[in-house]
Order: sequence, then C-alpha cells, then structure tokens
Amino acid sequence: MIEGLERATRVLALFSSDVPEWTVSDVCRELNLPKTTVWEYMQSMTALGLLRRTARGRYRLGWRAFQLGLRARMTSEISGPARVEMAKLVEEYSETVQLVSRYRGEVVYLEKISPRSGVHVNVTQVGERLPANCTAAGKALLAALPPGEVRKIYADVEMQRLTENSIGSLAALDEELSAVKERGYALDVEETVEGMCCIAAPVSNEYGDVTWALSMSFLEYRLATQGEMYAQAVVDAAQRLCHPTERFRAGR
Repeated sequence: MIEGLERATRVLALFSSDVPEWTVSDVCRELNLPKTTVWEYMQSMTALGLLRRTARGRYRLGWRAFQLGLRARMTSEISGPARVEMAKLVEEYSETVQLVSRYRGEVVYLEKISPRSGVHVNVTQVGERLPANCTAAGKALLAALPPGEVRKIYADVEMQRLTENSIGSLAALDEELSAVKERGYALDVEETVEGMCCIAAPVSNEYGDVTWALSMSFLEYRLATQGEMYAQAVVDAAQRLCHPTERFRAGR
C-alpha cells in the first residue's frame, strides 16, 4: 500500500459525528505520528478539499469528502434497491432498518431508515463505524468469511466491547458465528446499546460474495414476542436484495 495514501486514510477515519473536529496535535497523539508529518498531510488534504480549517484552527471534513460520499451512495449498486426494501420493513414493523458493509474489524452504516415515531438508534447514523464483533450486521458479515480470515482480522487487534454483553474473545466469536451460519441470521442482544437488540441477514452481490448486511434494531423487550417474526422479515428482504445488478439488468 502507498504509505501517503494509507496515512491520509487514517486521518480521515478519525472524523465522526462524536468527534467532528481535530487539531494537528490531537491527530499526532491518536495516530502516533510526528507533528511535522501530520501538519504536512493535513495542509495538503485541506488544499484538496478533503479537510477544511475552522476559525479556531481546528479541522473538519471538507467539501470533497462530502462530495465523494454522495457519489459513492448515488453510484452504489445496492443503495437504491436496499432503500425500497428497507422502507417496506419500516412501514410494516415501525422499527429502524440499516444497510451495512464491513471494513476489516468494523462495520460501516451505508443506509438507514427510521420510523416517524418510536425509538431512534443514534449510534447507527449513516457513515458511522462500530466494532463488527458487537453488532448483528458485523456478525452476519464475519460469518460469511472462512474461519482463518476471521482470525487474521483479530490477530493483532483487541476486540472492542461496547457493553457488558459484547463478545470479547475469539473463542466466543467463533462459537457465535457458527450459530449465525446455522440460523441464517445474526443477533445482537444488548451488545451494542443496552436495552436494544438487532437482527441482521447477509446480502450477496452479483458474484455471490456476501458484501452487505441488512439489519433491524428494536427494543430488547420485543425480542421474546416479536423476534422470530422480525428475523423472518429481515431474512426475506435480504434474500430479495441478493444479486441486485442481475435483477436490474433483467428488468430493463
């Protein structure tokens, strides 16, 4: 990998809704890089529009980062059909529904539709990242990988735990992923947010590779009475989304 590109990507990855602003010193401490190096990178990224400098001398994501994000969303082969299926689920069940992808040991939220009333899940905003081992969508995506690849992901990375219920060891994760494969869907019971559950099913691309996961979040007390119904609805919707490109070509 090109070193400069890798470092620039690491800088961009620091920005989130929780921490939207960073100083050069903050980035230095977080990434353990020399101040002169970080300053040069952030100046170049600002000139390119990837970052912007505020009046207080701090940095935020710039217009080009926003533009690239919109283009990625608009040109995605899954975004359009996913939103149709997601809207149907939200309308029928009045729960929050998300479309998720994975990068290494994290999941990234690509699309989200919340009901007009009821509980809104703030941690799953579009563009946010969460540990894959804690989320239903992450487990649905990890379960599609060979066991050896899952071990490589966590070989030098400590598993993050968001609640006391989060999986924190490779042995526990292996056991959970086996259960996911057997069920056909993944479950998060207060592993990401206390009091919340989530059900997720895998979505494959036109080549048969599991690239995304469709998930539904809901209050934990509904799991006992409505969990099976939610799981079947999410699995059915995810299956309809598989091979979206082929389906669109056939419909033209």
